[in-house]
Amino acid sequence: MINELNVIKGLADTILNSVNNYLPEDFTGITEKQVLIDFPSVDQMPAGTMIYLQPNYAEYEALATTNDRSVFNISVFLLCKRDQRMNLTLKMYGYFNALFECIRRSMDLGGVVDFTHIDNVEFYPAVEANKNVMGAELSVACEYTKDFD
Repeated sequence: MINELNVIKGLADTILNSVNNYLPEDFTGITEKQVLIDFPSVDQMPAGTMIYLQPNYAEYEALATTNDRSVFNISVFLLCKRDQRMNLTLKMYGYFNALFECIRRSMDLGGVVDFTHIDNVEFYPAVEANKNVMGAELSVACEYTKDFD
């Protein structure tokens, strides 16, 4: 049975395995330590660019006695810091575009879900009132059928 833990891990794996394919040539690739299922913390970022996944909400619709249609919404936070302001802007949008492309081109998260789409994105020119940290928050909806054995 697919559950929310499978879905968030599937999204993390998809990002980790594919996001670097969409980065501009002069960008440093994302590594395993930069994609975390955790709430973002500017003070505890292990790298200058981080991607955090945090469950947001879930919706369920009963289809039958054996399954539900499920939509699991995950907030994907992209944070960039430790650079000059102009470079930070270019870096943040370069990583954002790669992340957006990665999710749009891997809509089934490697077969984990039926369909994934990005509902909206909010950009932060300063995170925690720190102009040396920029970020984006993507609202990612993962749709799947939750079967009960």
